[in-house]
Amino acid sequence: MINYLIFISLIIILIVLIYLIYSIKNKETYEKGGTQTLQNKLDEVSNDINKIEIDLASVTTPINELNRFLGGNVTTGRLGEWSLESIVQDIMPTDSYKFQAQINPETTDRVDCAITSAEGFIIPIDSKFYSGQYQSYQSASNDSDRKKILRDLRTAILRDAENISDKYILQNTTSNYAVLYIASEKLVDLVDKIEDLRQECLAEKKMLILGPNTLAAFLDTIRVGHHYLKLNETAAKVAKVVSGIQKEFSNLDLSTESVIKRLDATLKDVQSLQTRVNVLGNKLEKGAESLEEDK
Repeated sequence: MINYLIFISLIIILIVLIYLIYSIKNKETYEKGGTQTLQNKLDEVSNDINKIEIDLASVTTPINELNRFLGGNVTTGRLGEWSLESIVQDIMPTDSYKFQAQINPETTDRVDCAITSAEGFIIPIDSKFYSGQYQSYQSASNDSDRKKILRDLRTAILRDAENISDKYILQNTTSNYAVLYIASEKLVDLVDKIEDLRQECLAEKKMLILGPNTLAAFLDTIRVGHHYLKLNETAAKVAKVVSGIQKEFSNLDLSTESVIKRLDATLKDVQSLQTRVNVLGNKLEKGAESLEEDK
């Protein structure tokens, strides 16, 4: 489709150029100094052609890049990785994921993204981009060809799911499932045309097939788990502080009670001492009176 548009554009440009040259010749041939003027016009047209060629080059370059992305080569896989990285970075906390992660220390295999759940398990996510099958399906002319393309796509997805499962699902390290990410909702719609493919991948290969929308929702649930984990950690810290304050208040209460008891005992001692002072005072007073009488 893109090549067809470029061809039409070139035809239109050629027609315009022919018309300009013909008009210049008819107008300038019979005028004085027409040859020089015609040459000037032709020079202007030549400059315009050069400019058009430059503009066409600037247009065809991104088109060629787009064709490379849609051509089913390694660059296409990188496009899927970019899409995955963008979604993960937008949703997940920065300390909960790692790209191109080596999950198994005994191999050199690296998964596109490793997400750490709130429980501490790693969820492997690997991206795939089946653009070749999608283009073939769109250009197929009959149902028989489309069914064959869907069968080939089914085989490719099951093969990739088994490969991801064997490489990245590890007991006591990762979750019991991994994610096969397809970076196009159109491709996901094509996958959904294959009957029972999702169920077979999950049951036999322990693989979730997710597109951009479902991956975003999936990651959001994991993010909420991290959020509640932080809340629980904060709540535990608050409870510890409150418990310490409560203990201090309890100790303060016991100390206050002890002080009151000591004050009561001291008050009784003071009252006893006051009684003795009173008794001694009475005795002294009586002794003084007895001395007065003897005099």
